[in-house]
Amino acid sequence: MNPRFSIIVPTLDNLDDLEKLLASINSQTLLPKEVVIADSSSTNDIENRVNSISAPFHIKYLRVGRAYPFDRILNYIFSLPILRKYQNLYPKGRAFPYEATNAGADLATNEWLGFLDATTIPSKSWLEDYWDFIITYKCDVVLGNTKYFADTKFQKLLRASTYGSRGHETAPGSIIKKVNFLNGFKIMEGVRSGGDVEWKNAIKSNFNYFSPQEHYLKYSNLAKKIFPALKKFFIYQMYTSFVDIQHNVKDIYFGLALLLSIIIVPKWNYIVGWDSPLFIPHITKVFFICLLLIILITFLFSRVFFRTLSNNSFLINLLKLTIFFIITFSIYRWNAVVAKWVEDSIWYIPHITKIFLFSIIGASFVYRGIYFPIKNKIKLTYLFPFNWILVGFLGIVLDIVKAPGYILGAIFATFLRVRK
Repeated sequence: MNPRFSIIVPTLDNLDDLEKLLASINSQTLLPKEVVIADSSSTNDIENRVNSISAPFHIKYLRVGRAYPFDRILNYIFSLPILRKYQNLYPKGRAFPYEATNAGADLATNEWLGFLDATTIPSKSWLEDYWDFIITYKCDVVLGNTKYFADTKFQKLLRASTYGSRGHETAPGSIIKKVNFLNGFKIMEGVRSGGDVEWKNAIKSNFNYFSPQEHYLKYSNLAKKIFPALKKFFIYQMYTSFVDIQHNVKDIYFGLALLLSIIIVPKWNYIVGWDSPLFIPHITKVFFICLLLIILITFLFSRVFFRTLSNNSFLINLLKLTIFFIITFSIYRWNAVVAKWVEDSIWYIPHITKIFLFSIIGASFVYRGIYFPIKNKIKLTYLFPFNWILVGFLGIVLDIVKAPGYILGAIFATFLRVRK
């Protein structure tokens, strides 16, 4: 058989990476028939370069948007019903990778689609081996498997605290029949991250698929400094909260935020001073009433108006958070309610709140610095004797940064709808 592949590549101002990717596609042991470049760059550099490339496969260039500062924010603002009539005053702006991938798939002309991105390099046998998987396992889809590589010291710390040195199941690298992809299985649009996870879950539920254990793709563009890394994870977590995935992670982030609120809010007036203009009367009562109202309003919008959540996820997460809240509040009030502040009482536990907090922090440090990296195949020789401390610290910092990203995204997700 002579399979006909169209490779879809979303790009955004990364000409050098795209040229490396095209060179790797050109070296495939099984060449595709065409490559569709779906471009959202702020310049015409990629378009000009693509038009001058000579390759053994057909290259199609598709302009799916043009990036400019704050384009997505303006897009959301002017998509509101009250401002929609002014939407044409601003150009479309950039397309997110999933949107560009979907647009490229629409333009593709061959039976099979292969998904890549400009920063992920496939091995030479990627297409040939994946076609063998299709024949051998008689499957409809083969999912990608990407391994993350690091060169600098910070990249190695970042990899150890996030992806590890094992292969990860990814949408880039996947192949699927075009007719199946276009017939209700496009990737969710309107989000920067998380849509690929939702897409893989849908694929697994509806098709016979194969997920190779060996990595066929290489990603080497991890952030080289801490602030770009923090920014990326904040933004990605914000968009991930739009998608009904990663419930355990979301519960943890929301729980940590709730824990900090429970600790800080009742002591707010003590912290700012009883005579301070920042003094808030009955702040504890106000906090609990507002918390209840937020839960009710979120439930109302999500379940009654938008129905973006699955049938049970909201109630399950609410139950988990309620249990966590009860445990935390019980520990916080233990000595006051149970021991009545009698230090000689058998029920009195000195510094119970501090012990609780430090236990959580200590367990998090061990988990992020030792267990999580080892689980993701980071070598012990790298972690010990001292690197596990840096890995754990970086992991906790990333979690702290992702928490407000998730909460902010969860608030936006209540009022914004994503497209499938």
